[in-house]
Amino acid sequence: MDKKQLRKELIEKRKNIPKNKKAIYDKEISRKITQTDYFKDAKQVLIFASCGDEFDTRYIIEKCRMENKSVFYPLCIDKQGEMKFLKVDSNEDLQNGMYDIPEPKSTCEEYEPKENDLIIVPCLSVDNNGYRIGYGKGYYDRFLKDFKGVSICPCYEELLTDSLPKDEYDVKINILITEKFTKEVIL
Repeated sequence: MDKKQLRKELIEKRKNIPKNKKAIYDKEISRKITQTDYFKDAKQVLIFASCGDEFDTRYIIEKCRMENKSVFYPLCIDKQGEMKFLKVDSNEDLQNGMYDIPEPKSTCEEYEPKENDLIIVPCLSVDNNGYRIGYGKGYYDRFLKDFKGVSICPCYEELLTDSLPKDEYDVKINILITEKFTKEVIL
């Protein structure tokens, strides 16, 4: 199956997760993420603003704020897959972005790598080898190829798959966390 068709099926499958179940999954996955040593050691967390029925990142963001961690959101620079991360101190730093998703204002402070940085990577699915499938623009794969910190991908158990189609540009994530388990893929 090609990636485009697979994305459609995964989006539909995610939409069919009952909202009450999804809310429980989001809280459990968030709890697991924030209990990892990688989260505890991070001073900077790169994360995305959830849209629609995506994994809800609000719980992680709230925990970051409570622990005085710097939070960075992606800003899409162009439609060719280039993005950068900018610091977001509050919702006032966000605006509607290129794909109608909340993005930081261009006046926000730009991300500078530090030791123990953590990135929370969105997905539609992840396979047993740590490859993920996103929305098809390659933004995260381009960013992750040079990222020196740890990448964690939250995914609902029912959206996991044994194997995903991949190409030379796909970058593995380090840790997969579902509502049921945590798996270190590569570190």
